[in-house]
Amino acid sequence: MSEASVEGSAVWPQRHRGRVVLVTGGAGGLGGAAAERLAAEGAVVLVADLSIEEEHWGDEGARVRLDVTDQDQWVELRDRVLERYGRLDGLLVAHGAQGPEAPVEEVPYDGWRRTLGVNLDSVFLALHTVMGVMKQQRAGRVVLLASISGREGNASMSAYSASKAGVISLAKSVAKEVADSGIVVNAVAPSMFQTRLLDDLSPERNAMLLSRVPMGRVGHPSEFAALAAWLLSDECSYTTGQVFDLTGGRFSGA
Repeated sequence: MSEASVEGSAVWPQRHRGRVVLVTGGAGGLGGAAAERLAAEGAVVLVADLSIEEEHWGDEGARVRLDVTDQDQWVELRDRVLERYGRLDGLLVAHGAQGPEAPVEEVPYDGWRRTLGVNLDSVFLALHTVMGVMKQQRAGRVVLLASISGREGNASMSAYSASKAGVISLAKSVAKEVADSGIVVNAVAPSMFQTRLLDDLSPERNAMLLSRVPMGRVGHPSEFAALAAWLLSDECSYTTGQVFDLTGGRFSGA
């Protein structure tokens, strides 16, 4: 598949019409691509990102600055969403930090703690904050951004791998808790995608990781957006607690 054909992936107009969806990490990268697709399919998209300096709230969506590691900010955001829009139909957690790239004995403890704080603790805070709302609604769709490294582990990326493994387990655990409440929770485990996170890795690390992708190419954010849009839709009604491979064939295990 050429990059042009990947980018040309067609949206499904009105699939998300009127649905209120919160996207963290939505100012760019995979979250940004998903936010654009959801908006194109009719959703009221609330983009939350630490990089947003000027907030905007409107009938068609919002852009909000959010420190995902701050519980008070999560609670404030939830309350503002409910006050303005009255409901929350979907949550896409798509933020993340690469973390230290070093053998485990050389990983600084503060780097370990920061990586788990951004990648795992924040996901707990997100679910802890919004799940009560979705239970009251008896409906909701949640997608958590994991990683292939959370399933396989990547050498010299212990903090990142451990944090993403935690996200996978969290998705499976919470999915079982809410399976009878009209809520589905799934995770997506990508390999290499054309985002800023690749810039944080050394050229040698990028080459090594790409060599493990059978398709021989880096994924395009629109491919993640297409999967996320389905997982956040009403069409995803009997699939929960799953980890969706998005790796160009890298992962072949159970």
